[in-house]
Amino acid sequence: MKKISLFMLIGLLALFIAACGNSNEDNGAKDEEKLEPIQAKLDVPEKGEKGQTVSLSTKVTQGDENVEDAGEVKYEIWKNDHKEESEMIEAKHDKGGVYKAEKTFEEDGMYTVQVHVTARDMHTMPKTEIAIGEVEAGEHEEAGDDHHHGDHESKVSIHLMKPDSITAGEEAKMMVHVENEEAPLEDAKVRFEIYQEDQEKHEWVDLAPGEAGKYSGSYTFPEKGSYNVQVHVTQGEEIHEHTMETVEVQ
Repeated sequence: MKKISLFMLIGLLALFIAACGNSNEDNGAKDEEKLEPIQAKLDVPEKGEKGQTVSLSTKVTQGDENVEDAGEVKYEIWKNDHKEESEMIEAKHDKGGVYKAEKTFEEDGMYTVQVHVTARDMHTMPKTEIAIGEVEAGEHEEAGDDHHHGDHESKVSIHLMKPDSITAGEEAKMMVHVENEEAPLEDAKVRFEIYQEDQEKHEWVDLAPGEAGKYSGSYTFPEKGSYNVQVHVTQGEEIHEHTMETVEVQ
């Protein structure tokens, strides 16, 4: 009987060890799945005509899976050399991980189209260019030659990620994703400048660096209303960029 009990105990221990091993393998597989980055394939025509509607499309995937639950997809569009006048357009989810929007360009020229995709706690923002109507040769060169014309247009991209709903008196956690020439910008100084239109006093919030190119911070909005949140990004004397969004506080 003692021998039988011993064999049974050894068998149970072997089963337990095997189960633990399988569990660890499953956890490892899940961790690898979580680390799979999202990909955004931006589809924009090379050319368009002034006054005509242009379709913008982005397919978002994670590995072999179509991402149908992206938290935010926006198209930022600006005429080259005029990034400070950029326009944001919300995309609508179609199907198969595709997010679409439309834009009617009112002037001829070279434009940059950048899509901002936030999904599954990750962010990516590829960009491309489109020529509208009659474009002079010099404009083509400026758009395509980063080395010789880099001083004419900033290569820094700034994207503010904020909660879907913000309540007065409650801490709102926000994050900024910054890229320079399509690579994460690290070791930068990133700050919020927060104010309402009728306020003389502006509040400043320093953000803390996290993962490459990501900076996070929080702010408690004192009352309901519309606030301007201006993001300032500086790095030495070479980079000093900013962008502003309006935040509605309930």
